[in-house]
Amino acid sequence: MEKAFRNPLFLTGLPMAVCGVAITAPALWIPGLVLMVCGWAKANKQA
Repeated sequence: MEKAFRNPLFLTGLPMAVCGVAITAPALWIPGLVLMVCGWAKANKQA
């Protein structure tokens, strides 16, 4: 998980997901979650 925090996809998706949930905007949290999952999967694949 610590490698995921260094991944640009994860770092871009995390604030998008947090802001999207905070203001209930699916247009932000859905792509944010997708970017987070892609970044996390990429970090796990490299490990």
